[in-house]
Amino acid sequence: MLYTRYNLALNPLDRLHVENDFEVPGMRNDYDRMYAAGAPTLGGPNAGVDTFLGLQYAALRSVEALRHLPGTSLKPINGFRSIRQWIKWARGVQP
Repeated sequence: MLYTRYNLALNPLDRLHVENDFEVPGMRNDYDRMYAAGAPTLGGPNAGVDTFLGLQYAALRSVEALRHLPGTSLKPINGFRSIRQWIKWARGVQP
């Protein structure tokens, strides 16, 4: 398992410990980050990590954390941008 190979911290339910932005702190290496969500992180900062809405929340938090790292060119996620990108996708236009 990942946590035994890299000696990662576990949460109180003996699952993978993640920060509030779902980063696995033991896997940080200079500019590299690893994020985890779902059942392997049950017992962490989000109670519904293995639900559809919980996975969406984890993805949003992870992308927002990545966006604030130096050297990234990610744009903020918001409703208007999402709708505009969806319309492009529906018309077959490259994003």
